[in-house]
Amino acid sequence: MLKFENCMIGHGQPLYEIPDLKLDQGEFVALIGANGSGKSTLMDSLIQGKFPNGKVTVEGKNWNDLKLIDRARQITLVDNHFLGFDYLKVNEYLELGRHSYTNFTGRLSSEDREIVRKYSDILHLEPLLDQSTSTLSDGERQRVGIAKALIQETPIILLDEPTAFLDYPTKKEVMSLLGKIAKESNRLVIIASHDIDFCIEFCSRILIIEKQSKVLQSYETIAHDELVAKAFGV
Repeated sequence: MLKFENCMIGHGQPLYEIPDLKLDQGEFVALIGANGSGKSTLMDSLIQGKFPNGKVTVEGKNWNDLKLIDRARQITLVDNHFLGFDYLKVNEYLELGRHSYTNFTGRLSSEDREIVRKYSDILHLEPLLDQSTSTLSDGERQRVGIAKALIQETPIILLDEPTAFLDYPTKKEVMSLLGKIAKESNRLVIIASHDIDFCIEFCSRILIIEKQSKVLQSYETIAHDELVAKAFGV
């Protein structure tokens, strides 16, 4: 589904190489690397459609050649900084996830609203729907951001540190949910994370930006200590 060939990742300065990688629908993938290694850079490049070196394809189509609206229907990103709007209620913000599917009026159909309701229920957002996004706690903002990405219903979902502001039980609940969504809805879910143990427990594949080689390597199974050594050189 998502394929990389001879890609060098980095804005201006190369950070690491992806020689050959193919990721399929239904996978829950963790991207792990040291701070500054280029996890967010890869996600930004996917959103912007900018890969000056190598080739990236989605379903056989060159990613750089797709129009913005086409990329918006293929991929969505939950940033580690909540990109909300202070003048919107939570429900209105969630509805933005459906706007790439609406006509020029931007009006949501009954089906669109049902999708919003579905993921609001799954992420337990009902008590927050009438609140302003500016009143949310860090953990609430993270759940709202994840819900908006799910509401967009793209085949590929990117999440940058999705569990960063969550307590332990909620981290585990979110990781379990993301794995379930990947498998049951046949989507490719990719998270950049430092929650190594959760990634080993829940993810079907681990991608490591190896500190020494500066190459992205893929592992279906890997032990904690080996992962730490490869990613952080410890």
